[in-house]
Amino acid sequence: MKKWQLYLIVFLSIVSAFFMYNSYKLIRENKALQKELKETNEGYDRNIAYAIQLEDSITGFQQKIKSLEAADKFSLHGNDKAVKYLTDMDDQTDWEKFIIDTLMKTNEVKGNNPLIPFDGMAGNMKITDAKILNNRWIIVRFSDGKYTGEMLLRYDINKDKSIDFKVLDQTLFS
Repeated sequence: MKKWQLYLIVFLSIVSAFFMYNSYKLIRENKALQKELKETNEGYDRNIAYAIQLEDSITGFQQKIKSLEAADKFSLHGNDKAVKYLTDMDDQTDWEKFIIDTLMKTNEVKGNNPLIPFDGMAGNMKITDAKILNNRWIIVRFSDGKYTGEMLLRYDINKDKSIDFKVLDQTLFS
């Protein structure tokens, strides 16, 4: 055997060993990456399943809320005729929000709310909560911080979208 053939065999052996070692390293790194990718995918799969579960829960809650609103016959949502009356006036306005916002603006005056027929004893009487019953009536809770009461209001919407409120009855709790 000639000397150059021996060098060629040694050179090829070294190159082969180098490639084998690098292939071994790549396979090992590939397995580690595959394991990490599998764990990441399992995490994503869990997150996707959880997101789907949350989405289903939200949809279920929204349906329950709609059915409760429809079942509440003493609310604007549960009274189709009252809703029709208001939308016939203007179907672009969110009447419930508009009416409640207008009512709550009466709290902005200095001192007691002018709609509340009682003077506050522990502070100024202000409206704390309101529920629209239909296209004419609102039930309102008010308080001065210590004493509370409720009243029934009639409201009328004018052509210029201003609202007139009239107290029909009231009660004060001690």
